[in-house]
Amino acid sequence: MFSGTRKFVLIALFTALLITLVNLAWWFYYAETRDLLDDQLDRRLSAIALSASTAFPSDQVDQLAADSLEAYLRAIETLEQVRAADSLSEAFILDENYRYLATTALEPDSTYFLTELNGPCVDSLFFGEASKAALTPTYETGGLYLKSVFVPLRGDEGFVVAVLGVEANVGYFDSLSELRQNLYLATGLSLLGGILLGGLFLLLQRHINRTEQQLFLGQTHAHLGRMVAVVAHELRNPLMIIRASAERLQSKTEMPEARYVIEEVDRLDGIVTGYLDFARSGGTLLTGDTRESVDLAEMVTKVKKHLFDKHLNEQIEWLGGSSLPAIYVETYPRSLRQVLLNLLFNGVESCREAAKPTRVGIDIVDSRQSVQITVIDQGHGLTRKELRKVFAPFYSTKSYGSGLGLYLSRRIIHEMGGELGVSSEPNVETLVKITLPRQTGT
Repeated sequence: MFSGTRKFVLIALFTALLITLVNLAWWFYYAETRDLLDDQLDRRLSAIALSASTAFPSDQVDQLAADSLEAYLRAIETLEQVRAADSLSEAFILDENYRYLATTALEPDSTYFLTELNGPCVDSLFFGEASKAALTPTYETGGLYLKSVFVPLRGDEGFVVAVLGVEANVGYFDSLSELRQNLYLATGLSLLGGILLGGLFLLLQRHINRTEQQLFLGQTHAHLGRMVAVVAHELRNPLMIIRASAERLQSKTEMPEARYVIEEVDRLDGIVTGYLDFARSGGTLLTGDTRESVDLAEMVTKVKKHLFDKHLNEQIEWLGGSSLPAIYVETYPRSLRQVLLNLLFNGVESCREAAKPTRVGIDIVDSRQSVQITVIDQGHGLTRKELRKVFAPFYSTKSYGSGLGLYLSRRIIHEMGGELGVSSEPNVETLVKITLPRQTGT
């Protein structure tokens, strides 16, 4: 089954191919029509010129070349009849020097004015390169598109003494030009239509993808709710037993470790309670936490101590400042502490998986309207592809874990009225930036 992106690419390619084939078919039709009309005109003009050449016997050709007035008048009469009968632009006779021996032009020059353009065709008849007829390509002169055909006129000795030329206006050229302009317009409109259609389909595809994603997330949340409800129920009883045992141990020995166990059990029980409430109501993850004024510097110190205590046998380099000024913000302390610890633990695991020294830390930037908390780690980092999926539920770059950590962390921060974003450079550094307003929403 094709993904949305692949389906869009395939449909876009098919549409582009279809538009290309249709336009190629149009232009092929135009070229075939032009060539067919050109060939028909060549045949017609050749037939006219060859037929007209039979009206000039060899003796008359010799007399015409010798500037005989009588031969000239007979030639003019014959040429005019040919021109009028076949609707030609001009009919004329040239000698080997391109001099007019006779022409139907009203004000002829003494020399053929298109010598440079059509001279090679005339020469081919005098030099024997063409024996019957020489055709010129279509040419433009005086705003008209013309075509000429030349045939040889032989004298009494059998040599080519002159050439007969007939010139016709390419009447279909205007129609072809109009057809070509229409094809340009049709091609442009089809390309524009393809682009608009592609853009419309892209918008529809994105809408479908968003709808599918929302449906998937809705199903995911439903499964997550059921899973959390079961897990929370199964965890609570053991947690209460652990807490009761730690309380008895603390009352008898006053060991600091017992107090630490009690604190962590309470924290874990609070998390479980929040998840359970979320699963039941589909509501907030801040259930069980209260908003209060919190010194972020003090919280970072406690989080740092907890991190180091949890990893006593591991060398950790702290990247944040050794001491931070007191920064107060109204927020939900238990939930924020949970997010920071989760991010730091992720950073430690990232460094461990990359086989690099464990370097993690927290930096805080204070401004009037908000506070930015940046959790730093120098582990394996994330690729662009991984960054696009990093907040999806159940997505994890690790071979273990639920894939819910960042998803739930961002949900928690959003419910506080803040923002959580991730930037990363593979094998260099990952920054998770939390922006909290001074007055956190309820």
